[in-house]
Amino acid sequence: MARNLLYLDPWSGLSGDMMLAALLDAGGQAAESALHEAVASLGLRDTVVEITHGSDWGIACTRVDVRAEQSPPLRHLSDMLRVIAGAAVSERVKAQSRAAVTRLAEVEAGIHRCSVDEIHFHEVGAADTLVDVVGTFVLVEALGVDEVFVGTIPVGGGTVEIAHGRMGVPAPATAALLAGYQVAGGPEMRELTTPTGALLAGQLHAQQGALPAMTVQAVGYGAGTMKLEHGPNVLRIVLGEAADTAGAEAAGALGAPGVDGRAREAVVELQTNIDDVSPEVIGYALRRLREAGALDAWTVAAQMKKDRPGVVVHVLVAPGREGEAVDILFAETGTLGVRRSVLSRYVAGRGTVTVSVAGHDVAVKWGRWGGRMVSLAPEHEDAAAVAAALGIPLREVMHRASEAARRLLEQGDQG
Repeated sequence: MARNLLYLDPWSGLSGDMMLAALLDAGGQAAESALHEAVASLGLRDTVVEITHGSDWGIACTRVDVRAEQSPPLRHLSDMLRVIAGAAVSERVKAQSRAAVTRLAEVEAGIHRCSVDEIHFHEVGAADTLVDVVGTFVLVEALGVDEVFVGTIPVGGGTVEIAHGRMGVPAPATAALLAGYQVAGGPEMRELTTPTGALLAGQLHAQQGALPAMTVQAVGYGAGTMKLEHGPNVLRIVLGEAADTAGAEAAGALGAPGVDGRAREAVVELQTNIDDVSPEVIGYALRRLREAGALDAWTVAAQMKKDRPGVVVHVLVAPGREGEAVDILFAETGTLGVRRSVLSRYVAGRGTVTVSVAGHDVAVKWGRWGGRMVSLAPEHEDAAAVAAALGIPLREVMHRASEAARRLLEQGDQG
């Protein structure tokens, strides 16, 4: 099935209104109708959403202006959640929006060292935040987006005036929400990335990197409110269908140039200590983490305080995809804290080939490093099914499958 990709190209930063405007610019009239319906269902009194089309430095773009005719009463998390619960949007959008505003409250609570219930949202708690958050998830759903990617995020420089006074850019909430992402100062001495923009990138589980291979279907430009000195203040998004990688994978399996490069990539490792839940709960949490896209999840035995035996849960995730993993750890284990660190790892070229063992198919995963085959691993389920069908030991099936895969890959190298 085709996967629809969304790429965020934030050369002048990220903000909630820029994200919303770019999605509208790419989605056209249907997207505007979907947004207006969603906003109307929020029941935000005296709040006006104005969508205009113009240009910035000669680039045609869309702007979104959310105006509250009077000071909005929505200041606490419970108020935000109540509005979202009553919105006429899908359950998925409601869940995403609840998670987003809760994450924002948690970050603010951490900055101020208080409980989530005590948080007054100040500049991030007005009606425009609800419009940006709910509207973005509504449009991402309407556009059928399956995966989101983002480039390096510029945060700007200088200082910014917030409710707590003048502070350096990025603002504290923005810095916290961008944890795990590659950021850069500048290119202008202004606040280019806002807390809402950083929040949405994380809650969309945007994976960081270059523009992925895709067939482009639409491009959108969403303008911010500032006038920059050196270029247009717009967020560009690219919507497209993921390129068919089957041919590339087949070429890689046969040793095509490029699979032996000494590639490195950034990963985030999450850890938490557990000594008060059952092994069944730990096992279930690990399974959920893997199903949610964790690169790996495992436990290490440890001696906890008061000499109680326990485990340290480790989770490896791609940058930008840790939000869901953290949510699962807190929800399933009841832990009170999760440690994180950003690591760099070397990555071997990898792929899968299918071979025949006595007329039965067995998939074999392979790995190359420095031009050499370093790993051949038959899929356990395939090999076990063949072993049962033939009445021979599992290790014999795995040996035969590995040798068949080795011969196939070597033939590809020679050919």
